Amino acid sequence: MPFYNFKNESYYLYFQKDTRNPVPFGEPFGWQLVITKDFVNYQSYGEVLNKGNDNEQDQFIYAGSVFLDKEKKLTAYYTGYNQNWINKKRPSQVLMKAHSLDGIHWTKEGIIKSLSPRTGYDNDDWRDPNVVWDEKSQEYLLILGTRLEGDKKCKTGRIVYFTSKDCSSWNFKGDFFSPNIYTMIEMPELIKIGDWWYLIYSEYDFKKTTHYCMSKDLYGPWIIPSVDTFSGRAYYAARICSNGKKFYLCGWVPSKEAGKDTNNYLWGGTFLPLEVVSTSNGLLETRLIDSITESAKPKLSAPKKIIKSLNKRSEFMINSNLKKNYLFSMDFLFRKSKGYLGIIFFESQDTNEGYELIISIDDQEISINRTPNLRWFQLLNIGLNRKINICKNKWYHLDLLIDDTVIILSINGTVLSCRVEKTNKSCLGISVTNSICEIK
Repeated sequence: MPFYNFKNESYYLYFQKDTRNPVPFGEPFGWQLVITKDFVNYQSYGEVLNKGNDNEQDQFIYAGSVFLDKEKKLTAYYTGYNQNWINKKRPSQVLMKAHSLDGIHWTKEGIIKSLSPRTGYDNDDWRDPNVVWDEKSQEYLLILGTRLEGDKKCKTGRIVYFTSKDCSSWNFKGDFFSPNIYTMIEMPELIKIGDWWYLIYSEYDFKKTTHYCMSKDLYGPWIIPSVDTFSGRAYYAARICSNGKKFYLCGWVPSKEAGKDTNNYLWGGTFLPLEVVSTSNGLLETRLIDSITESAKPKLSAPKKIIKSLNKRSEFMINSNLKKNYLFSMDFLFRKSKGYLGIIFFESQDTNEGYELIISIDDQEISINRTPNLRWFQLLNIGLNRKINICKNKWYHLDLLIDDTVIILSINGTVLSCRVEKTNKSCLGISVTNSICEIK
């Protein structure tokens, strides 16, 4: 839950730190805080918005948002959740409020009754408020994620909204966004970039990732782009913050159950910030942040080379003695409108077993897999693919950031992040299958 503090030109990153003791949500948590100016160096302040006890509404402090109200008071709306009250007559999730002078020390104000769950909506799914100021109507707009009452497998996930003139008493207005695509919508956010308003949200049903839609008006109608995601399955709960010049998306790459490639993802993971850029037609692109790529060590590049590999697969090694952290960059060009280019990492020099990021001009897609991928599948990679526009005879720039088990591929505004667990091999290589590629 990012917030930019213009007073000290710093990003305040509020988050829940799950202990995994023994599993996600095993122990209650509040909001922790780290502060950074560059997304490279961080100062931790520990838990700053403290959880309640087992008999209080905010046994767990779920997501919310921090903002400056029109009186320049730092305000947080957040979700108070008590897991002991699920399926009871009282709501397990309600909205609560706190205020602060410095963003570090918070005073709770308790439950905001005017924001309580409404009849017909799920009392146990009412969370993650986000507040913006509507300049046109001179009032606050608060959105949150919820779903209709009933079977949780029904695709009734939606965003509802409230308005307020004083950021104190709120009026319920009903559905804000109800696409009938997801069982639940969470972590919604409204943000304006240029002439466009963007509605950012996450869902764990359809593609299990963070999406966006766009409109020239704060209240829609909302346009869903053909590619409405920022990464693949392994990027979640992301929200955008800005220093007024640049926009940064703050989400996480999920952990794997028992640390195994073949297992499913867990809730929560490793923080990953990305820079967001709005194109001339309003679509959003993402890329690695400059300060991160500048600080990454060591930096590797590819030799200038033309690889002809029609009707077969060819592979060559770039480096055979790497550790678990590095940045690899190169430019590439397809000379044929067929085949694919692969980047192989954490590869064994003895068995050639590793991971392969595939850039397919046939499928217009980037994806990841194990190589060789036997017996049967060696990596649960459902959702670890993204559409990308690749043309022959056009140069593209690629950055691959390897950070232990977290992998981020960035190509001309398209990012794919993933989690890999077999990191004990050291080779990095390039493959070309049924194509002719030039790299430099």
